[in-house]
Amino acid sequence: MRTDLRGLVERIDLSAPRGLIPLFEATSNSIDAIEERKLSPSDGRIRIRLIERHDLVTEGHDPTILFDGFEISDNGIGFTQRNITSFGEAYTLSKVKLGGKGVGRFMYLKVFQRVEIKSAFETQGHRHQRAFRFNIDDEMAGSDATTPTDDPVGTTIVMEGMDQKYQAAWPRDPETIAKRIIEHFLIRFAARLCPQITLEATGFEAININDLYDRIVQPHIQERFFTAGDNTFAIQAFRNKDGRAKHEYHLCANGREVTTARLRDLMPELPEKLTDDQQTSYALIVLVTGEYLDDHANRERTNILFQADDALDLDRTLLSKAHLTKALAESLREVLIEELKTTNTEKVAQIERFVEKAPEYRVLMHERYRPLIQKKIQPGLSDDKLDEALLHLRREIEDGVRKEERHVAARMENESFEAYEQQIKNLMEDMNDVGKSKLADYIAHRRVILDLVGHSLKRAYEDNKYPLEQVLHKMIFPMGATSKDIFFEQQNLWLIDERLCFHTLLTSDKKLNGVRGLEGTSGKEPDVFAFFYDTPIGVAEPGDGAGGVVIIEFKRPGRNDYRSDPTEQITQRFYEISNGGVKDIEGRPINPNNMRYVGYLIADITPTMHRQVDMIYNKTADGEGYFKTLAGGRGYVEIISYDRLVKDAMRRNRMMFDKLGVHKD
Repeated sequence: MRTDLRGLVERIDLSAPRGLIPLFEATSNSIDAIEERKLSPSDGRIRIRLIERHDLVTEGHDPTILFDGFEISDNGIGFTQRNITSFGEAYTLSKVKLGGKGVGRFMYLKVFQRVEIKSAFETQGHRHQRAFRFNIDDEMAGSDATTPTDDPVGTTIVMEGMDQKYQAAWPRDPETIAKRIIEHFLIRFAARLCPQITLEATGFEAININDLYDRIVQPHIQERFFTAGDNTFAIQAFRNKDGRAKHEYHLCANGREVTTARLRDLMPELPEKLTDDQQTSYALIVLVTGEYLDDHANRERTNILFQADDALDLDRTLLSKAHLTKALAESLREVLIEELKTTNTEKVAQIERFVEKAPEYRVLMHERYRPLIQKKIQPGLSDDKLDEALLHLRREIEDGVRKEERHVAARMENESFEAYEQQIKNLMEDMNDVGKSKLADYIAHRRVILDLVGHSLKRAYEDNKYPLEQVLHKMIFPMGATSKDIFFEQQNLWLIDERLCFHTLLTSDKKLNGVRGLEGTSGKEPDVFAFFYDTPIGVAEPGDGAGGVVIIEFKRPGRNDYRSDPTEQITQRFYEISNGGVKDIEGRPINPNNMRYVGYLIADITPTMHRQVDMIYNKTADGEGYFKTLAGGRGYVEIISYDRLVKDAMRRNRMMFDKLGVHKD
């Protein structure tokens, strides 16, 4: 053999549970040999005889029968010169056309110590026989020698001396081995292209594996037809109760498997295992056949020609794989209608419970989206995975609405209103659902932010070292950024005043003279927001010919060491801006006399705070804050306690929370 056989075998990675692979490989080779001899399946014969193990255990009259190997015989074409040559090539290409990879026979030596081959074949009208041992040390010594024979054409292979690593993987019941053979060659049995196979073992009744298939498998195969494009396909759905099996579908051509794929990729709604009426779990094995697959499989039967999913429909003889698999999935849903009914009921109930915590997805519970939920969401997902799946589904719906919107707009230019009236109606309903979903998402976001602020306040009061200022900073506006750097949803200025959401430019943790339009102010940089001490956020709002400036400062919760007016820094910034040659965002000068100034100081009303502002500021009606008007009516400054900040924000949003069902008070 023209290779380093020992090294090749040692490099083979064959796990212990796959110890039956040599039997499957030998059976597959026998089937190929029968086909190469051009015998029909009914005329082909394969006989498998299990060989008992003889050691101290079995000689000690242990009733358990252990197998040490097997003998397999067939009436195929035999080891002709062409076949013996390919057998001697490490990675032979002789069976590529049959889907083989040319390395299966090396599995023999991975599991068994001794492999003996005897084969009779015909050449030029005469029958010859070759017999040799296949092993690591001698490789194929003697395989070139042939002798005349009167034996019938065919091959017998004996494999013995099973490696201890694989002994536990070999079942001790011949019927179990027969069932494993059926499972491995299910496609051939289902296509009625399998030769007659018998399995024998001393002390057991011989098993006709074809009859066993007809008795225990065929009754459980559900057959039906479906169409995709102009093509008709047949499916055979087998409920495999082997606990190791996974949901799979096989595209087959000319009685052979071509490709295999996960069925759950087509049908996410499938649970890991389905259950029958007796509550026995099973996996679904689906065989797909049809003239299209037969006609468009490549010669090696390793691939099938499909039209690209995004290609123009130029060649009407080709079908896209996406079209085929979509039609396959719809057909299987009809096959599994009863099994999926229970799964979908449980899944929808789980999603409904989850939506109570995530109301932004509540719109997906509408009856019109129920089929999408059933088809596209896997059952039994964790909350994190379910959130991800529902978000993906919602975006898919939104993308569909946008595409339909463009389609309707195009029709409006060329057709009458009556022609697309129903389409517009459906589009408006979908757009309304999408809008509700986005609004619900935003309202739920506000509810979460308020909860976080409330929890942070509690922590701040319990732990004097808790950096509430830093937390609030991240919630309201990120550090070192402007409103041009971040998304609108990251700016939670509505906590203080809804009007702040409509600013032209907002800066945080920036030098004032680094802000466009405020170059004439001081270069002072506020303290970092890690402490939130006297750190301003500036907001420039354009108005009619003028504009407005809002400065917000936070003080540490519970601070009680004020020795001067705590809003002084706010008014100092106002003074700098009013005298600093303010410009608009286009660089045009702004008359500072027309500017309006609003300041917010967020702080607890402690005794020293009260002492500094009580006789200077007006107290709010609820007694939880103060305010004063700036000279000349040019604006005002307001002091808001942390508790009032949360309470007022909750009141402003309460109606939306109630409608969405997220109000917890």
